[in-house]
Amino acid sequence: MSWIVGKKEQEIVNLVREHLNRISETLASLTDLLEAYLSQQFERIGELAEEVRRLEHEADIVRRQVENIMYGGAFLPNFRGDLLGIIEAADKVANKAEYVADVLEIERPYIPLSLHADIRRLLDMSVETYNALKASINYLFEDLDQVVGYVKKTEEREHDVDGIERSLLRQIFAISDISHGQKMHLKDLVRSIADIADRAEDCSDRVQIVSLKRRV
Repeated sequence: MSWIVGKKEQEIVNLVREHLNRISETLASLTDLLEAYLSQQFERIGELAEEVRRLEHEADIVRRQVENIMYGGAFLPNFRGDLLGIIEAADKVANKAEYVADVLEIERPYIPLSLHADIRRLLDMSVETYNALKASINYLFEDLDQVVGYVKKTEEREHDVDGIERSLLRQIFAISDISHGQKMHLKDLVRSIADIADRAEDCSDRVQIVSLKRRV
C-alpha cells in the first residue's frame, strides 16, 4: 500500500519515475551503440553515442526538477535528504553509460571477436542490475514489503557482473596477439561497463536503508 498522500509528494514520485525511465532509455541506447560497434556499423556510432548523451542530459534535467521541488518543502526533512541521495546515486548509472558511449565513439577500442559474446553479456547483466534497482525504487513508494526482494536481486545481478568482468579480464590478458596498450584499453572498457552495475548496487544500499526507516 502506498504511503504517499500529498499532491506535491505525488508530483515528486512521478518525476522520480520519469527520471528512472530516462536512465533506462539511456542504457537501451548504449546497448544499441555497443551492438552497432561490435557489428562494425561504424556509420551509426556517432548518432547512437549522441542519443546516449541526449538521454543522459534529459535524466539530469528531470533530476534537477525533483531537487527544486524537494527543496521547496515536499516530504519531511529526514526523508527529503534520503530521497535526494537515491536520485543522485541512480543518476550516476546514466553518467557511467555516457562515459562508455564516449569510449566507444571517441577512443574506438579494438575488441577481438572472441570477446564479443561476453562483452554483450556484461552489458546485458549490468542493465538487468539497474532494472532490479529501478523496481526497488518504484516499490519504495508502493509496497515496502517488495523492496527487500529487489534489493537482493540487484546484489545478485551485480555479483554476476563481477564474475563476467573477471572472466573477461583473464581472457584479455591471455591474448597474445594484441599489445599491452590495447589490453589496458579493453580493461578500461570492461571495468566501465561493469561500473554501471556497481553504481546500481551502491544506490540499492540507499534504497534498503530508506525502506527500513519507512517501517519504523
